[in-house]
Amino acid sequence: MHLLHGIIGACIAGIPLAALLFFQIHNNTALRLQISRYQQNEQNALYFYVWVLKRDIAIGETVKRADLEQKKAWVPQNSYPETFTDAEKITGRKAIRDLKKGTVIQKNLLSDKKKSKKAAKNGSGLP
Repeated sequence: MHLLHGIIGACIAGIPLAALLFFQIHNNTALRLQISRYQQNEQNALYFYVWVLKRDIAIGETVKRADLEQKKAWVPQNSYPETFTDAEKITGRKAIRDLKKGTVIQKNLLSDKKKSKKAAKNGSGLP
């Protein structure tokens, strides 16, 4: 009889412990997968400060310094040359398409030429 009670007690305690063990194995596998992905991203990307939009910008609208905020982000190596890291190179340029809040500013999203300060003072596009 004591043997039967011992087996029943082991089952009662063993079932939750087995479930906990399977849960831990699953979490461990998921964590290893996350680490693997992080290491792949680390090899294929650069982690640095980029400029993102604080608000939506319409096509043709000039980007102002107040529209930008700096955030740390992963940028793929092939996109690095296309990403602005200096706010002075962004401000004064016009959006060539509608841009949503949170967009990382890249060269292909803005016009090539900045509005000159002299033209801004005159109120026209002429120097």
